[in-house]
Parts: sequence; C-alpha cells; structure tokens
Amino acid sequence: MADKVKILDLDFVFISYKEPNCEENYADLLNKVPWAKRVHGITGFDSAHKAAAEKADTDFFISVDGDNIIDENFLLQTLDWSKTNPKHVHRWRGKNSVNGLVYGNGGLVGWHKDTCLSMKTHENAVDEQSAKDFCWTVPHANLHNCYSTTVINNSAKQAFVAGYREGVKLSLNQGTRVNPTEFQKKIAGSNLIKLLTWMTVGTDVEYGEWAMLGARVGCYDLAVNDESCELELDLLEESFELLHKHHLEKELVEYKNSLQQRLGINIPDLDEGASKFFKFTQPLHINRGVQDLEN
Repeated sequence: MADKVKILDLDFVFISYKEPNCEENYADLLNKVPWAKRVHGITGFDSAHKAAAEKADTDFFISVDGDNIIDENFLLQTLDWSKTNPKHVHRWRGKNSVNGLVYGNGGLVGWHKDTCLSMKTHENAVDEQSAKDFCWTVPHANLHNCYSTTVINNSAKQAFVAGYREGVKLSLNQGTRVNPTEFQKKIAGSNLIKLLTWMTVGTDVEYGEWAMLGARVGCYDLAVNDESCELELDLLEESFELLHKHHLEKELVEYKNSLQQRLGINIPDLDEGASKFFKFTQPLHINRGVQDLEN
C-alpha cells in the first residue's frame, strides 16, 4: 500500500438494509461518488460488511451506511499512513439528525479488506463484546472529524431501532453489562452524557420521540432487565411492532420513571423549545486533520 492515498482513489461501498431513506441516500452518494458500489439486504452486520469488502477493489475502502449522507469535503482529503495504521478501522464522526450529537455512531468508516474479512462480530461473534459491536474487539482509530449526517428519523421504526441500539451500547462498560447499583460509577462519563441526550433530546423533529423511547427501552432491557439485547435489525423491528401498539407518551413516561428509580439517573422532560435550545447551545464541531484522533 502506498504511503499516501487520496480519498478519491478509494472504493466506496454503500451498505443498506431496510432504511426508508436508503434509495435517496444512495442516489445522493452516486451524485457525489459515481464509482460507489452497493450491497443491499444482507442480514447481519458482520456479513454485510464482509460482502462490502468483497465488492471493494481497493485494499482500503470506505463504507457508507444506508442512512448516511456524506459531506463532499471528505472527498478532498488525503490519507497519510505514517499517521494511522491502515489495518485499523478508521471511524469518522457523524452528526445525528434527531439529537445533534456528533460522534462515531453512524459516521463514515474506513476498512482494510483484510481486517474486515478476518473479524468475527455481531452474528458471527465468539464472545459477548464482539456480539454488540465492532468497536471493542477490532482495532480502531477513532477520528475527530465529522464528514456526514446520519438521518435516522424517516420513520418511527427507523428512529426506534437506532435509539435502541445506542441505548444498549452506551449502557455497556467496554462491552460488558454493569450492576444497576454501579451504573453511574461504571459507565464512562462521556457515554452517559450521550445516553441521556439520546433519551431526552428530539421532540422538535419528526419521529424524534421514537428515538428517545428506543434509547430508554434499550438501556432498560440491558441495565435493568439483564436481557441479551440482540441488536440485529429484524429482531429490533419486532420489538418496535410490539411497542407501537401502545401509547408513545405513556411508554416514554413509564420507562423514564423506571430508569430513574433503578439506575438513579435524571431524565428531564424537554419540550420542543427546550430540545431546540439544547442543540443550539452545543459547541460547534470544527474539523481538523483528516486523521487527527478524538481527544
């Protein structure tokens, strides 16, 4: 592999499943990256990413999630392999369409084909950590810059599923469950802030409350009920269908009360104006070097 590589010289692979906005997002990607490839409808996160690696012709490739809209500034960047290890997963930040959070969730990801094809995660995992996500067992370079927006609220189901997955992952300590009595002590402060933001911010956007409910249910199932919390999309859609029959506002209140009682965390009620104000007061994210690591 060359010492430096232009992003424009890399393959892009769009990975979609059932996202209600995937077709328009793929069209947007092709408008910006005409050579982009696609894998669609493959069950299982590990299997889908391996299929993407097989599609890519370049040793290092960029994966774009089905709910992701890329920033064209990313295409102007050059990667210098003296700064980061090309065999590590390169995860750039994405901006969330519901709560405004800017972090690795939903962002663009750079993969070395060998790393992707050799990992065993999610449905192919051999341990609990790997079953929840790539981040705890596959070497990562978590990067500072944000080059995309992850749009998770084109439907109530999409918003709920996204919220549930993050509600679970942000409630873990290095991929493992903690005792409810130690929740506030054991969960990393930055993750606890993100978790509470998922649970409380979003009433100002369409289907935002479904993302909030998803995060509350995911956290409750893992931290309080000690459930296995399978994160595959088809299973989460079944959970949504069960909850969709109930009253949204009632479920939000019941899960809020349970989490506050069992975990000792404060979950405030933010109306539309307060939700907008919270996002307005957040510091503006300023990009630096394309391979600068997170602080």
